[in-house]
Amino acid sequence: MSCIKNIKRFLIPNDVIVTLGQIYRYIGNSKQYADEVGSDRERVIEQTVERDAYFLGALLKLDISDARSRLIITKDSNPRNREETTLYNLKDILMTLQKRPNQFGIQSNDILNITNLVFSHATTPVRFDYTSADKKSVLQSQNMKSKRLIIDEITEEIDRLLQGNSFEKITLYLHYFIDFYNIKPFTLHNELASLLLLYLLIIKTDIEAFQYVSFFQLISEDYHNFQTELMNASFNWQEGYSQSLGFIRYMMKLIIKGYVKTEEIIKNYKFDQNLNKTENIERTIGNMAEVFTKEEIRNIHPYVSESTINRALINLRDSGYIKPVGKGRSAKWMKIPRGYQND
Repeated sequence: MSCIKNIKRFLIPNDVIVTLGQIYRYIGNSKQYADEVGSDRERVIEQTVERDAYFLGALLKLDISDARSRLIITKDSNPRNREETTLYNLKDILMTLQKRPNQFGIQSNDILNITNLVFSHATTPVRFDYTSADKKSVLQSQNMKSKRLIIDEITEEIDRLLQGNSFEKITLYLHYFIDFYNIKPFTLHNELASLLLLYLLIIKTDIEAFQYVSFFQLISEDYHNFQTELMNASFNWQEGYSQSLGFIRYMMKLIIKGYVKTEEIIKNYKFDQNLNKTENIERTIGNMAEVFTKEEIRNIHPYVSESTINRALINLRDSGYIKPVGKGRSAKWMKIPRGYQND
């Protein structure tokens, strides 16, 4: 039973209204953020999409080594197998959704096409599934209803509500995601389709924080709680009594977190423009814990190149201030106490 069809029963509490007010104030800063990064905005979006592809691939548990994932995502290395092709296509789709969000709508066919583009290499295409019809018929074939029709009925109601300014858009779209997740409209890959729909819905609400911050990284870092809140919202969904408020609150907090991180990134970006970038990385390392990773440096300076980070690490290593610990994916760096530089 659709959340959207019961949306008039959903009352937005005061704390959610306050959070929505904060989100819309951040949305009002979109032009300011774009002006701050200026001509680097395209590169910023591309690097954010690369992180999104990496973390979404991790959520899907694609069997790809970390080294191969980075080559495919950052260097457009040719995929060698089906899993790598899926990751390659994921990055391409995410880039399209970020840069040309109007190319796809939120209707049933749009999400089907997006999902099939990700799995264009698969032998079995994704199709719409069927469910029992509300009314029984003598003919068995007429007792089934395409889930495409269910999704289309929901999106038509969404259009009607938006055109009549009858409901707040962000909250409305999050309820649509809950519906889509529970309907499971496709024969295959419903989990990925749901996540891609959520990504597209967030973009279409003019939330631009996720041009600067990886949406799927935030989801990945708190995936257990994301799933818990989604399961809670899905409880009694079939009976029309979905308890969606917890999930709505969770997503609002995640959006706020994205904007807080965006402002930190913009601040660091401006700072980087006014300083020697290698020296700035070295200063950041000086303020980090005794043991740290390159990934932690990237989180603070996501738009500084890999070569700049490596140059700073090598400078500090050659000067006796840090030393590498381990190799490969588990590689870390350790600060050397001042009295032991020459040991």
